[in-house]
Amino acid sequence: MGATKEAVKRLLPFAGAALIAATDLYIKDKMDKDLPKEGEEATVPIKKGKLIFHRYHNKGAFFGIGEKYPDKVKMASAMACGGVFGALYSSVIGKGTFFEKLGYTFCLGGAMSNTYDRVKKGYVMDYASLDVKPAKIRKVVFNLSDVFIFLGSIIVVISSLITKRK
Repeated sequence: MGATKEAVKRLLPFAGAALIAATDLYIKDKMDKDLPKEGEEATVPIKKGKLIFHRYHNKGAFFGIGEKYPDKVKMASAMACGGVFGALYSSVIGKGTFFEKLGYTFCLGGAMSNTYDRVKKGYVMDYASLDVKPAKIRKVVFNLSDVFIFLGSIIVVISSLITKRK
């Protein structure tokens, strides 16, 4: 009985990452079908509080970096996803802290969803931006996976700064 409980405990972060990826892929698919075509968001933005929803097919990495080299972006994305998988696996097997596992789980879930989009569709579906004063920030379009990658990265960094290694 103890071995089964331990196995479930080790698999839980990976199941969490899969749930994050599946949830974001569902939202991306819905947004891609329901939102106005690219370019139309300027005439009819869909606002929900501080969020503006619109369709943006990002063929590069973050901020469109590398969009002229889609195969290289796909490869880099897959390699990063594998690296995060390895980091989470190492954390789970090596008895990493709760926050380390949580951070890597968030990062892996986001990375899996965005990598799937890049490989399957050739672009990542971004759909939200912030309705804030600085125009530079308002122009950044993101998705739920990006939020999880960002939060996960912050959690991992803070966890590594406050955790004493043996």
